[in-house]
Amino acid sequence: MKLHSAFKALCCKQTQGYRGVHVTNLTSSWRSGLALCALIHRQMPELIDYNSLNEEDVAGNNQLAFDVAERKFGIQPVTTGKEMAVEAEPDKLLMVFYLSKFYEVFRKSAVNNNGQDPSYFCHYLLPVFFFLST
Repeated sequence: MKLHSAFKALCCKQTQGYRGVHVTNLTSSWRSGLALCALIHRQMPELIDYNSLNEEDVAGNNQLAFDVAERKFGIQPVTTGKEMAVEAEPDKLLMVFYLSKFYEVFRKSAVNNNGQDPSYFCHYLLPVFFFLST
């Protein structure tokens, strides 16, 4: 299995069951902000009220994810919610870079709030980043 495909499969698994989230790529699947919110919610559900999110509020969803990731995990955003809303799709390398920061944070946690080992989701992120940037 190619690293790119493995990464997508892991993202699908982590966001499976979340309304409005269908991760099929590293660009347009992340545009609405719901996938980012789902990723955070899966690891720490108390940080985002996923059921209150509006799929049409691209800027708001993304900004919420960026703000929570920065405040709770120290992950600096690579763009803004408003920029995500005006672009047709986010830049693939920026998204992989940003998601790799979640890898760094979640791998330091032994177990997340759902009783799962968070590194099981993220262990392909850094190799995928290097694979895509070459």
